[in-house]
Amino acid sequence: MEIAAIKVAAPQVALKVVDRAIQVHGGAGVSSDLPLTAMYAHLRTLRIADGPDEVHKRTVARQELARADEGRTERSGLAKAERR
Repeated sequence: MEIAAIKVAAPQVALKVVDRAIQVHGGAGVSSDLPLTAMYAHLRTLRIADGPDEVHKRTVARQELARADEGRTERSGLAKAERR
């Protein structure tokens, strides 16, 4: 599960950092004078090439729901045992 979460979070954070750097540099940030536009394009491509974020988010959600269901089942079993 951690890998799927990292595959969503890391590129998003990196993209935010590069976007902020582009903003700080103004017009130069989108010119070919700085490597920022290439970085932005690479990071944006990475978010798609490694699988869309939605796929990874679905994986995390399914694993979290399964974990929550296991916890409910354990608590339910414990409650039944205590009633006996």
